[in-house]
Amino acid sequence: MRLLIILLFSLCLLTACGPTKESTPQAQVDPEENARTLMQSGDYSAAALEYLGLATKDKQNSTIYRLKAAAAYVEAGDYGAAQKTLSDTTVADNDSLQNIRMKILSARLELEFGQPGKALSLLNELSEPNIPQNLRVTFHDIRAKAYLAHGDYLKAASERLLLSNYLNTPTEIDQNNRSLWKVLEAIPAADIDDLRIAAPDELTSWFELASLYQTYRYQPSRLNNAIDGWVQRYPGHPAYSSIAQELVGKSRQFVNRPAKIGLLLPLSGKFQKSSTAIRDGFLAAWYMDGQEKSDIEIYDANSLNIIDVYQQAVNDGVDYVVGPLEKEAINQLANQGELPIQVLALNRQELNIEQTNDKLIQFGLSPEDEAAQVAEIAMSDGHRLALVMTPGNPWGDRIAEAFMSRWIELGGGVLERAVFQSNSKDFGSPVKSLLNIDSSEKRGRDLRNKLNIKINNVERRREDADFIFTAAVPGDAHQLFPQFRFHRAGDLPVYSTSHIFTGIFDEARDIDLNDVMFIDMPWILDTSRQLSIIQDALNRNWAQERSKYRRLYALGIDAYHLIPEIGRLSAEKNTFLSGETGDLSITPDNIVKRKLRRAQFVEGKPVLLN
Repeated sequence: MRLLIILLFSLCLLTACGPTKESTPQAQVDPEENARTLMQSGDYSAAALEYLGLATKDKQNSTIYRLKAAAAYVEAGDYGAAQKTLSDTTVADNDSLQNIRMKILSARLELEFGQPGKALSLLNELSEPNIPQNLRVTFHDIRAKAYLAHGDYLKAASERLLLSNYLNTPTEIDQNNRSLWKVLEAIPAADIDDLRIAAPDELTSWFELASLYQTYRYQPSRLNNAIDGWVQRYPGHPAYSSIAQELVGKSRQFVNRPAKIGLLLPLSGKFQKSSTAIRDGFLAAWYMDGQEKSDIEIYDANSLNIIDVYQQAVNDGVDYVVGPLEKEAINQLANQGELPIQVLALNRQELNIEQTNDKLIQFGLSPEDEAAQVAEIAMSDGHRLALVMTPGNPWGDRIAEAFMSRWIELGGGVLERAVFQSNSKDFGSPVKSLLNIDSSEKRGRDLRNKLNIKINNVERRREDADFIFTAAVPGDAHQLFPQFRFHRAGDLPVYSTSHIFTGIFDEARDIDLNDVMFIDMPWILDTSRQLSIIQDALNRNWAQERSKYRRLYALGIDAYHLIPEIGRLSAEKNTFLSGETGDLSITPDNIVKRKLRRAQFVEGKPVLLN
């Protein structure tokens, strides 16, 4: 559906808004022929450059060509170039058609940058009757995706129904029905029945099918009987031929409820407390699972004994392994060749190690992934020039490299990177270096020495930066951020990763972090998750809400919930599991990626944004 919508949108932008040509008895040369040829061949970046060249030559139709260039950049996946092109494009107030195209294209970019709220705000400025028929498919498609990203499943499904009114071919209709079904599949099981009651009549049958699938998805025979009854109640339903008939087959194919799971963790030594939190989260999820439960066998496994313990688990009849936790232990398993049973590792190998083992899934709380997501957020907020400050250690170097790599890939620039020493007593010096205040002080000293008179020098920080990206653990963060304000950088937005927050709410302590924007997992930030049954149980039994290992409890919970979903997530692109550690998806190289929530400190307390 994504490719189909892109094609329809491109046709609208690239053909329906062509520049006017004066009639002449001579044969006309199509100025866009080269650009169209490049688009058809899939060389979208070259097509964008061609359109920008036409915009320079033809001032009368410059706006149209620039919009086409931005659309071509979108298809190329170069969203930074697309946004820059749009920001440099001026549309006349009285040109309503091009203003509509501008807003729809801008909304598409906001969605790609992970800002569904901004995408919806842009589209809400448009009145549907004023939108040309050939752009309404794109309009409703973006709205549906934005509502889904927001977690507003009911509105996302309703948009899919509205979109169906503008589709003509069986292929388009089938693809939209499948997209509607993906919305329903994404609804958490606990919410499906409540939303079913609130749904409009035209969605009732769809929600009933989703409820049946949620209930029996791991019991293929019972699912088959339930769907037979649903078909009798809704004969001729559009989901029957395209979706319902496939569900039983998917249930048999993707269900992965192992009879016996081996949990391999370093339960002694320096990782004992971390492993205990993961174990307790895993067992809490197992205990509260309403499906038929697997047997659980727990092993003390570390980088010194991982191969022997893994083989022992196989000999004990384990048919699925969760763990190990240490990177070195994962490396050893990865180098064993084809593994006899599936492994869901709870960490990630180093980024430069190629993943080659098909039966090894890697799931960890990767700081590099967080840094890359912060870069995407900062770009979507309209920033272009970054200052970077991280600890001067291997961990800080990895985060800085991940941020800068993604930031430059998106089209941003890095003005300077400075480092600080963790647990240092001097955070002022690196901050002054980052802000070029030390240069300002030096100029003042040189001038005093040269003139031999007393000069009242006022420190000035650099003015060319749009924002600061930093990563710091809580102890360093409480020393670092006040320095930014003290040195007159309080007006610069500051973005960070989850590492600045302990996960324990303490307004008096975290008041120093005010205004800092960061990302963290739903388990920490979402109110609904904090009030969930499983979190309440962990709070009562293990005081999880006051533990510095809160995120590892969530890792254990998601590890359990991932097991039956890995087949689906691996086989179906653009699908995710709404987990406690984030929205989880699996890349082609068997890496579990997390999309986190965005928050900002207000009066010492994290406030969830969007």
